Amino acid sequence: MNNDGPPLQARPPFPPATRKPEPTEAQSKEARSYLWVFIALLTGMLLSSELALPWKLLPLALGIAAMVVGIMTMVKIVRYGMHRMLRVIVSMGLAATAFMTLGLAAMVALWPMTARYEACMQSALTVQATESCIKDYTSFGGMLPQP
Repeated sequence: MNNDGPPLQARPPFPPATRKPEPTEAQSKEARSYLWVFIALLTGMLLSSELALPWKLLPLALGIAAMVVGIMTMVKIVRYGMHRMLRVIVSMGLAATAFMTLGLAAMVALWPMTARYEACMQSALTVQATESCIKDYTSFGGMLPQP
């Protein structure tokens, strides 16, 4: 008599796969509402990002709010096990929001130089004057050497 234990066919090879249950209608509606608020904040930031300097604080605030709501949206989408394409869309939106918010924060942090650049661009009438304004702004007012 062989005492090797139960036959191999008696044991299941792996436990049955567990899937997250489909999100309820209320959960889907909640995640979609967060998604729409995120899209609205991102759109508002994109549309208002070209405003003059005192108003550059508005898209910066919208960008920070969009980051917070976007992260909350991503958490809800992952928690409720919603479609993977929504994760990709929200991830791309969060990346764009982070990039734009950092750029706007840099413009606000460099307030005097940005104000001088905007004044220069408003008075520039020729292509050469515009290029001069851009060159001055990108070299931080002559602090960086030009190639």
